[in-house]
Amino acid sequence: MSLVSCLRPAAALVLLVAPACSFDLNERPNAGSITTDEPVAAALQDVRWELRELGGQPAPRTERRPFLLLRNNRPRVEGRAACNQFSGPYTLAERGRLRLGPLVTTRSACPDLAAEGAFLQALNQAQHYRLSRNTLTLYAADTLGTPLARLEAVNE
Repeated sequence: MSLVSCLRPAAALVLLVAPACSFDLNERPNAGSITTDEPVAAALQDVRWELRELGGQPAPRTERRPFLLLRNNRPRVEGRAACNQFSGPYTLAERGRLRLGPLVTTRSACPDLAAEGAFLQALNQAQHYRLSRNTLTLYAADTLGTPLARLEAVNE
């Protein structure tokens, strides 16, 4: 029995018990069969993704806006977590699945290390993503929960 077939009855039960909720399970990034989708991968890569939300809250105000960049020519992510720069490997094996890290950072003295640490922690916990127009949303294991981070594509 597949995981998808086990989840369908549970999802139907949730919809019957909580009719006030209005969400479509087919909108989840992992709904249906998972296939490699090159155009989606290309849309994620070589784009500067700037942090807009962290843990469901507006991104903390920092001197420099945190961002990440998934390189297309090699599986490396790089970016800045407000003050310090980071880099590391990433895997984009299936549509909707993204793993970052382990990430390494520079060790500059920064005024707000807590906000920076929260962003890096979110990146390390990311397992799933959702791409909608110019917004990249990162999730932990459950894509129905609160996003870890929401980033927006910007011109460099």
